[in-house]
Amino acid sequence: MVWSWPKVACALMWRLAPRGTKVTRKDLGGLPMDRVLVYDTHGEEIAFSWISLRTMRRRVAAGEVSGRVDDKVGVLELQGRWMKLVSVLLWKLAKDGLTLTAKDFEAVPADQQLLAQGTADAIVYRFLPHAEARAIAQRDSENEGRIIVETGQ
Repeated sequence: MVWSWPKVACALMWRLAPRGTKVTRKDLGGLPMDRVLVYDTHGEEIAFSWISLRTMRRRVAAGEVSGRVDDKVGVLELQGRWMKLVSVLLWKLAKDGLTLTAKDFEAVPADQQLLAQGTADAIVYRFLPHAEARAIAQRDSENEGRIIVETGQ
């Protein structure tokens, strides 16, 4: 199975929150400082789990995984926005871990796309039909940087 972080994010979102979810500053700040997100690929599956730093250090020392554990990596330092989204979604919606299969990737509807919209206090992620998502994205793009003034008459 060929996968990418955008595909993983969409499959996770469809499985965990098909109607969408909000990611707030509190969600971002709530990521654990004493845990490490680990993913293991096994053929057609990707297993995600949160493990303690102690467990990760043991796995590194035993040669089970490569890398260093002593370097602290915050969400801002993760490679790419999709990895950030995956990390936040997993911590927010599946703290006990999760395994994605080929069936999860196939379940994401081809006639919809994942739309992200920023609000004053959150980013709202939801699936929409392509035409509706394009219209919203175009409207947002046209209004970017403008102050919207409502007048009551």
